[in-house]
Amino acid sequence: MNIVICEDNAEDLSKLHKIIEAYFKQICCPVKITGYSSGDEFLADLNAGKIRDVMIAFLDVYMSGASGIDTAKEIRKTDKDMVIIFTTTSLQHGLDAYSVYALQYLIKPLETESVEECLKKCVELFAQLLKYVEVFVNRLTVRIYLKDIMYLEVFNSTVYIHTTTEVIKTQLPLSELKKRLDDSSFLQTYRSYIVNMRYIGDIASDCFILKNGMEIPIRRDNKQEIKQIYRDYLFKHMGKY
Repeated sequence: MNIVICEDNAEDLSKLHKIIEAYFKQICCPVKITGYSSGDEFLADLNAGKIRDVMIAFLDVYMSGASGIDTAKEIRKTDKDMVIIFTTTSLQHGLDAYSVYALQYLIKPLETESVEECLKKCVELFAQLLKYVEVFVNRLTVRIYLKDIMYLEVFNSTVYIHTTTEVIKTQLPLSELKKRLDDSSFLQTYRSYIVNMRYIGDIASDCFILKNGMEIPIRRDNKQEIKQIYRDYLFKHMGKY
């Protein structure tokens, strides 16, 4: 597992490095930790392919050159899965953290307990990212990772599984697929729609608006309940800064 720390304070970088190294040694998980004194250095290596497959990036919000927020925005242009964690002395950039889907803010001075709790969330998240569902398509079994599914819809008894790269058609009933989507990120909003809340960008009066602009209808009879499920999801996964 590759982990990056962007921190212009050498003492803070060293302390965080030791905490991360000790945590993963304790759970018997090998890691490679690379430290950078600026976001610009990290982005340069990332763009040049000198560092690859980074799973977690700890970004100091206040750095010379590219700030942690600016660095995160550049990362998100090409990588939507890297886990971003901000380290900071202030919470005033909470909305910026939301816009780049940061997992958490860690407040300085960093405490071992809070860093370890954050790393535990990362490990749990990675386990979620490896979940998949198998469906029968044209006499073949196709494996689809749940993290790649944006939404499912039914039309003329065919279920269309919309992923980030393609649309997969299957005759498997939506009710059966719902059972197989063993993940709290999925929400049935209408009789013929299930949405992955990870891809919701906004809420309208009668629909969810995905980040790609697609509108997913919400049934009227329990509209407020469905919207509340999404708000609870946001609070749990994106609101703990």
